[in-house]
Amino acid sequence: MKQIALILLLAFVLSACSDLPLMENLTDRPWLREAPGSNTQTAQSLPDTGDIEVAALPDPDPEAARPEPAASGLLGTTVASLGDATREGFWMETPLVDTATKGKVRYPKTGREVKVDLIPRAGAVSAGSSLSLGAMRLLDVPLTGLAEVEVFQL
Repeated sequence: MKQIALILLLAFVLSACSDLPLMENLTDRPWLREAPGSNTQTAQSLPDTGDIEVAALPDPDPEAARPEPAASGLLGTTVASLGDATREGFWMETPLVDTATKGKVRYPKTGREVKVDLIPRAGAVSAGSSLSLGAMRLLDVPLTGLAEVEVFQL
């Protein structure tokens, strides 16, 4: 009995939908129609601008953007990795300094800078440096990677 009632209900619904234009006008897109009285310009009605000269911008010189070491306190560039994560504060162990001093570290990829305590590290300049966890977070340096940073003395 339930099946017969369900079939009759389905037949009624389908007969009511037969009056709907389901497949008609599928290519009609009312949003593409031009509104009556609209004021649109075509390419033919645009004013002629003539020959416009555009001045080329000079190529930026990457060396010109770098500060001079003597004038800015730039000690050099080093590759830094995460130092002792249990040691608090903002510090950098680097072979670029001989004595402990105040400085700042700049990460060129993000442009961020942070003031740190520069701590001497034994080894060659190419041996790299260690940054504190706090400094790496402020610089937005990947904690698991190596980052080339610029070191300045204040």
